[in-house]
Order: sequence, then structure tokens, then C-alpha cells
Amino acid sequence: MDLSDEALIESFRQTKDPTLFKSLIRRYQNRIYNAAYRVLGNAEEAEEVVQDTCVKVHQNLPKFRSQSSFAAWLFAIVHNNCLDIMRTKLRRQSGFRFLQFDPQSTAESEGEVDSQVVSQAADASPNPAEMLDMEEQGTVIAESLRQLPANQRVVVVLHDIEGFSYQEIAQIVGASLGTVRSRLHYGRLRLKEILEPYFAARNHNTPAPTPR
Repeated sequence: MDLSDEALIESFRQTKDPTLFKSLIRRYQNRIYNAAYRVLGNAEEAEEVVQDTCVKVHQNLPKFRSQSSFAAWLFAIVHNNCLDIMRTKLRRQSGFRFLQFDPQSTAESEGEVDSQVVSQAADASPNPAEMLDMEEQGTVIAESLRQLPANQRVVVVLHDIEGFSYQEIAQIVGASLGTVRSRLHYGRLRLKEILEPYFAARNHNTPAPTPR
């Protein structure tokens, strides 16, 4: 039976066996890359996030406490690494210093609202045509996600794709529960608006426009 994250961490702390750390990271490596890619929209930057996250996890693992899940603690590091890259890019582009996303300001402008979870269903064993269709839709959704404000995009990825709870996301991004709900609500609304022309065209068997 596979050890839990916490059991792996405790064994690694006691033995310093590098294979235990590799096993722990291997569980999350693809998730880290996929989340970073959806947030940043760049494969090289996503790889950079994976590498930096592994280093920081190794350095800070003694600080991890089981009051929170390891996944939430890990993705807080992923989130901060993504922010660092976005700050650097913005400084290069504008010449201005990018301080940080204000976790409270959007709560005031967007309002703190509840929203229903978007249902997600997938065929467990798609045929080749369905697999191609899923790949195309995944590309379109990834491109559409990049059009969301960064703070909304992060929350949508963490909740609707990575499956984190509101409480875990609040911990990851350093925001209140109300702000997390608000960002998720408005992010979903904007994403739906962007995707509607694409799915409307597909339903009418006409060439689907690329989201802009």
C-alpha cells in the first residue's frame, strides 16, 4: 500500500532517504506543471515553476505542519512561484514594479458572492475521435483561461481543475473565503462568455472561432 503524503514526509524527515522525497514529488509533478502552464500559458515557465517548487519544498519541508494538507501547502509554493514569474515579466514589459495581487481589493469591487460548482463529466474510455475532441477543447479552454485576470485564473484553475476546496484555496493564495468565492464566480462568468461562441459554433456544425 502506498504511504500517505504525511507518512512519506515523516519517513523522509527521519531517514533523509532521497528516494522518499522523489516519491513524494513524483505524485505532484504533473499537477504542478499543468497548473503552472494554465496560469502562465508558457511551457518553459511552467517547467521553471516545477523545478523551483521542488527546490523550495526540499528546503522548507521541515517547516510543514499537518494542520493543513500537504497539497495545499505545496500549491501555495507553486502559486508564489507563478506570481514571481508574472511580476518579473510585468517589470520587463512596463518598467514598473509589480507589487502583488491585493487579496482584499477585488472583494470590494467584485462583491463576495456564492456560486454553484460547475459540473464536470468525462468519458472514462473515450474513442479516438472523442480523444481528439477533448484535446481540441482542452486547448481552447487553456487559451480562454489566459484571458482572465490572473487572480481569477488562479482560483478557477485551483478549484475547477485541481479540485481544491474554498478553504484550501484561501490558504494557497492568502485571501479570504469571500474573496475566493468572488474571484471564482466572476472568473467562471468571464470564461463562459469567452467560450460561448466556440461551443455555439460546434453545436451548429460550423467552423468554431478561436477565443479572443
